[in-house]
Amino acid sequence: MKFVLGLLTGLVLGAVGAVLYSVQSGRDLREAVDQVRSEFDTRDLDALGARLEARFTQMQAQLEERIGQAREKATSAVDQASEAAKEGADRAAEAAKQAVETATTPVETPGADAEPAG
Repeated sequence: MKFVLGLLTGLVLGAVGAVLYSVQSGRDLREAVDQVRSEFDTRDLDALGARLEARFTQMQAQLEERIGQAREKATSAVDQASEAAKEGADRAAEAAKQAVETATTPVETPGADAEPAG
């Protein structure tokens, strides 16, 4: 049972990978496999190496682009968080200042010259 499940999982993942490759590269995976196979069969290792090098360069560019996007999002989130923290600190400082002013204001108590209630 595990073998059948593993086989089906592999087939599904392979099909999904082929579709993703075709969508991202705009080329059919079968054509790319045929080209690589023909280069390998004719022992044209220079062409195969050039193809692999081009793919690695393309993957590196995509990876750097995605890293740049992630950095921009992280920087934006940090900026927003620091602005919110600054606003919160300003509000807390203002509330503390008002509390100190309220606490230091003398309370008027009736003195000896006040008339008793009655």
